[in-house]
Amino acid sequence: MPQYRQLLADEMESITAFAAAHGKKWRDVLSMTYWYNARIWRDRSGKEHPALHAIRNEFGPSWLYEHFKLPSEAA
Repeated sequence: MPQYRQLLADEMESITAFAAAHGKKWRDVLSMTYWYNARIWRDRSGKEHPALHAIRNEFGPSWLYEHFKLPSEAA
């Protein structure tokens, strides 16, 4: 099993904000809409979150489904 580093604070902030904005299917939306199409997500305030794309580039898409859990999911 591959070893992955911990997310940096800005990376965790971006992925947590994305999940909160997109509900239960957030992984599918992130993977298929933003990562697959290489789009940068902007939150409601217009702030860009390029850290999400950097996460994909470093860890790969399978990491999202197989290795990552939000703090609220890790129980």
